[in-house]
Amino acid sequence: MKTMTIRVGSRLLSAKREFDRTLAASISSFFALLADWTWYKWKIVAIALVILLVGLTALNSSLSAAGCVPENFIKIHGGEFTIGSPESEVGRQNDEIQHRASVSDFYMSKYAVTVAEFRRFIEASNYLTDAEKGSGSWIYDGVNVLKKAGVNWRHGVRGSLRSPSEDNHPVLHVSWNDAVAYCQWISQKTGKQFRLPTGAEREYACRAGSQTPFNTGETLTTDQANYDGNYPYMHNQKGVYRANTVVVNRFDPNAWGLYNMHGNVLEWCSDWYGVNYYADCKTRGTVINPAGPPTGLTHVLRGGSWNDFGRRCRSASRDSGTPEFCSNYTGFRLVFAP
Repeated sequence: MKTMTIRVGSRLLSAKREFDRTLAASISSFFALLADWTWYKWKIVAIALVILLVGLTALNSSLSAAGCVPENFIKIHGGEFTIGSPESEVGRQNDEIQHRASVSDFYMSKYAVTVAEFRRFIEASNYLTDAEKGSGSWIYDGVNVLKKAGVNWRHGVRGSLRSPSEDNHPVLHVSWNDAVAYCQWISQKTGKQFRLPTGAEREYACRAGSQTPFNTGETLTTDQANYDGNYPYMHNQKGVYRANTVVVNRFDPNAWGLYNMHGNVLEWCSDWYGVNYYADCKTRGTVINPAGPPTGLTHVLRGGSWNDFGRRCRSASRDSGTPEFCSNYTGFRLVFAP
């Protein structure tokens, strides 16, 4: 077989070189097109993922609106904060030793439980409150503080029956036992879990990111909360003394949308009270979701009330009462636990 040789500069060699250049250009164009198409495809996938996430967010909002989160409950985003008060804070008590605490997300009612809401509980369950089973509740008759037989959740601050016009006031004369019974009833009724807040949750929600004595700043006026204006904080100008509760949505809410976190009615918390509890917590560093001592004689009350001095309404202030204690300044609000 003869071997064909191609001389340099021949027409056949030039044609071969032209073919090679054309093939290389075509292959390069193909891969460039493929790369562009692949990037376009990934852009489509990314856009689809964004649409999916937006849709899931909208679905979550729709579920909340449909009733997964009860009406008038606000999500409180958890975080770490300093609980208690600095030694320099006017009105500070020895049980307010500052320490770090961290709480998880929770939902809290905008308002304290009202007379109307508590009435629905009583009518549906036939529950007897501690005041009804015992010797009544503590009142102020205008002269003296005394325990009066026959006084219960139906009555106001001086022991007289409340009128329908006070249905939207916070319920009074309820014990810690009564508040827990209400939580159990509404949980069973709705299929959702409700409870009392811990003391840490209550202070965290009250502060709404503030570290001042009040979530309103360094002082609290009677245009901002309901307390005994004859005894303002730090000898500030005197205010109004209403000598009664006000409706639960009176005054501006705090920065997180919660009403009357200072004054109006002292609110029960789930914790047992311990006078040395904060000191113990301080030795442990940051305490996660503190729930109070394991046992005790009294439960924590928070927030101050309609007849308290200004200093007792501070964010860090703590009161306490036995589980069956009830008076004309004890009420409660709920936490929803999904």
